Amino acid sequence: MNYQLLSYPLDVNDVGYPGEPTLTLETCTSTEQGDVYNSAKIHLFNHFGTHFDAPRHFNPQGAKITELPLSQFIYEKPLLVDIAKQTGEMIEVDDLVPFLSEIQQADCLIIRTGLEKVRLVNPQEYAQNGGAVSIQAAQYLINNAANLKAIGFDFISLASPAHPEHGIKAHQIMLGMFSEHFICIIEDMKLSQVNKQRLKRVLALPLLVNGIDSAQVTILAESE
Repeated sequence: MNYQLLSYPLDVNDVGYPGEPTLTLETCTSTEQGDVYNSAKIHLFNHFGTHFDAPRHFNPQGAKITELPLSQFIYEKPLLVDIAKQTGEMIEVDDLVPFLSEIQQADCLIIRTGLEKVRLVNPQEYAQNGGAVSIQAAQYLINNAANLKAIGFDFISLASPAHPEHGIKAHQIMLGMFSEHFICIIEDMKLSQVNKQRLKRVLALPLLVNGIDSAQVTILAESE
């Protein structure tokens, strides 16, 4: 088996969702300054970089990330689909329909739009005019994909400043505010090098902090 990271390293130079905090580092001790060891404080917004939206993010009655069972982070039947999108475009129901039979068998749906290249060459555009999932597409998955435990993608958020009317409602639907079923959300994934035919299993390793809704996550893909 081969293993591959589908998460970005956290970087103070990366962009976050417009208007939100990101990451800052504060040196505590430094061997270069005469200390005997190195240490630092990490000031980290929990929805920055590759991260995992647990139900409590938009659902007041939903589980926080530390309240989810371990099985919620283990995907034995991941499905990666290619749905090419330009900046500012949304994932719509018509994009999902051709894959429905496969989606219904999957426990994690990973959508590769190609927007990862925008993150590299024009990060401000990636953040301010990114991809999104429409209200209708979110409801379609809730209605038709009972086995899905998570959805992930290569754009900065399920919501986009380009489509503010969809962002809140799509999150609420996906995270179980209006139904018993919920689908967790993995945002800002690194997918360009994944071979979807060889993908066997995906593990999401979250930063577990009591008291918060969601957190950063390290995604490990296992391939043949």
